[in-house]
Amino acid sequence: MKKSMSNPALYQQLDKSSWLWTPPGATRKQYEPHDFPGYGSYDVRTTPPTSDIQYIDESLEAKARGHVLLKELEATAISGNDILSSTFYVSGLVTLSAGKLAPFCLMLVGLVLYLFRGIYHETVMALPCNGGTYNILLNCTSKQVASIAAVFAIIAYITTGVVSALEAVAYLQTALPWHIDQQSATIGLLFFFCLLTNWGMQESAFVAKAIFVLHVGVLTLLSVLGVAFLCFNPYLLVENWYTPFPPVDVAGDILPGTALTAMFYGFSSAMLGVSGFETSSQFVEEQAPGVFPKTLKNMWMGVVIFNPLLSLISFAAMPLEEIMNHKDTVLARTAHVVGQWVQTSLHLPEAWSFGPVLATIVSLDAFVVLAAALLTGYVGINGLIRRMSMDRCLPQFFLISNPWTGTDSFILVGFFLLCVSQVIVLDSDVEALGGVYCYAFLTVMTIFAFGNIVLKIKRPSLPREIKVSWLQSIVGLLSVIIALLGNVLGKPELLTYFFVYFLIVGLLVLTMFQRVRIMRVVYKVFKRRKNKIGGQPSDTDSDDGLSSEDEPLIPKRTMLESTSEQDEEEGDDSAAPMPPPSPPRKRKSCLAALSYAVKHVQTVPFVFFAKHDDLHMMNKAVLYIQQNEQTNKIIIVHCTTSRDTRSLQEHVKLLDLLYPRVKISLLIVNSAFNAATVEWLSQALEVPINAMFISCPDENFTMKVSQLRGMRIIASND
Repeated sequence: MKKSMSNPALYQQLDKSSWLWTPPGATRKQYEPHDFPGYGSYDVRTTPPTSDIQYIDESLEAKARGHVLLKELEATAISGNDILSSTFYVSGLVTLSAGKLAPFCLMLVGLVLYLFRGIYHETVMALPCNGGTYNILLNCTSKQVASIAAVFAIIAYITTGVVSALEAVAYLQTALPWHIDQQSATIGLLFFFCLLTNWGMQESAFVAKAIFVLHVGVLTLLSVLGVAFLCFNPYLLVENWYTPFPPVDVAGDILPGTALTAMFYGFSSAMLGVSGFETSSQFVEEQAPGVFPKTLKNMWMGVVIFNPLLSLISFAAMPLEEIMNHKDTVLARTAHVVGQWVQTSLHLPEAWSFGPVLATIVSLDAFVVLAAALLTGYVGINGLIRRMSMDRCLPQFFLISNPWTGTDSFILVGFFLLCVSQVIVLDSDVEALGGVYCYAFLTVMTIFAFGNIVLKIKRPSLPREIKVSWLQSIVGLLSVIIALLGNVLGKPELLTYFFVYFLIVGLLVLTMFQRVRIMRVVYKVFKRRKNKIGGQPSDTDSDDGLSSEDEPLIPKRTMLESTSEQDEEEGDDSAAPMPPPSPPRKRKSCLAALSYAVKHVQTVPFVFFAKHDDLHMMNKAVLYIQQNEQTNKIIIVHCTTSRDTRSLQEHVKLLDLLYPRVKISLLIVNSAFNAATVEWLSQALEVPINAMFISCPDENFTMKVSQLRGMRIIASND
């Protein structure tokens, strides 16, 4: 049974002002009641009980022992199913833009991905917490910037789900003898996985590993047979080489294709083949030590080997025009041609029909692995939205769990509806969806490369396993910017759809960020309107908007009512006078309701751990919290065994007077700063760990960054 360590008395001490009168030098400005939380407390000192610390240490150790971390194959399988599923549709899409240079474009993408191996390794292992781009920017920039990056990631998840579902249905159609409606089947597949995830079926490492091994086996079989086919039948490959380059759409104008346009637009389209490379960073906390860089290497090898090779084999198996006409099922048709050749070369019986059998195997494998990628999308979006909701970037109702299954049904159903809307709006057009996905995915990659550069600048002292060169970071950033530019120039009409989804999700995030300011503006508008009307405040109104909060909604019983009820309970049959009618129920005015709402949103306190008595650093922390969090309570915590903290107390007093809209308190903890102390404070003050901040650690930091468990790094020691 979990031991309760909540300490309301400690929180009340911190919330109680140390001033018995208005402090000297305090501001004389008249604030609205919801904008002035009062002054803080600066002389609170506490010592965590030894039994509590020991219990927490044992609990953390037991949790670490009971938490089975993913090994290399399992972690690679979860992310590899996502990135290698793109093999089934990227070859045809690249051929539309690059023509005969498609294999070279895919090889160029492999070189760019090599640069991002180092970028991801340095950045994620410096801050090894789930969340990917959102987590990196949250610890290096502002919360607003991190949330914008998360919006792009959400759009990428949505389009991943739609593209995976559409391609899965397309490949399934090649294996079925009857025709199925692609749009209806895609919506049905999305709904099926929505039900599965709502029932509590989550991604299993064993199932993901089995699918991944099967998928790699099928791709390897097709590659080996395809290379043999290519060696004995190079004629069609040579013929395709002499075909002209396809015309390209440059911002709406159709221009004749050249080698330059083929490489530029082909490279831009080929970047879709590395979608899913960021998946491993979303669950880095569940991976065993040293596994994350191995997953990056394994995914890179899969992309470099399979994507260009299978594209080259398709050029030897089919004319260029046929590849373009059947861009959604290129590998299945390639498998059919290669299988037929194997059957003829080995003089196998015609009854075996090795060509259709191999094509069916590839189609079923495509359906399974693309469905696994769709499941990854559901699980990934669930984790990201939940993390953002916990950080109050999205509405809190997303955190409401299904009472029957314990799953986050609001998140999962919302994701399903957004996916269905994309299927309907873009009319199941894989090329258009691929373009929208490229915008979102390449923007995420661009922001991640930018985050790596910001990490070098703003968190130079943060310990990390490796450090990539500035040249590698800049070249990687420029590469994805070029790819993003190519997609914008080649498919400018898709920007409309992209921005529609960006505005839908972004507006929700922006509203959550600015809700306090919005309510303050509305409060002022109502107050000015009331003053212009000149009406006297009623018994339910007050100028400060707080009287209705102090008074109960249900009126107190009168003495006559109490006496009457007592007589009835005692069985007195004598006639009692009828009580007077109850006064009308008081309701909060609009001003009172708005004032209460502003105060309620800001009641969550935030904690900053001050390592030293550093006024400059504490001031930076207060400014960061004011700009990024909707709160009016900050608790500065200093862990020390020293008794002399008068200088620190004076500095906190000064900060509290400088920022009258925030109540700043000081808590001295007689304990060392470690994971157990942080957990004890989180439970005692009922403050979640993601609402606790520290300055940037250095090589002398006593804890590992992985032990911070979501604590945010908000300032550097510059």
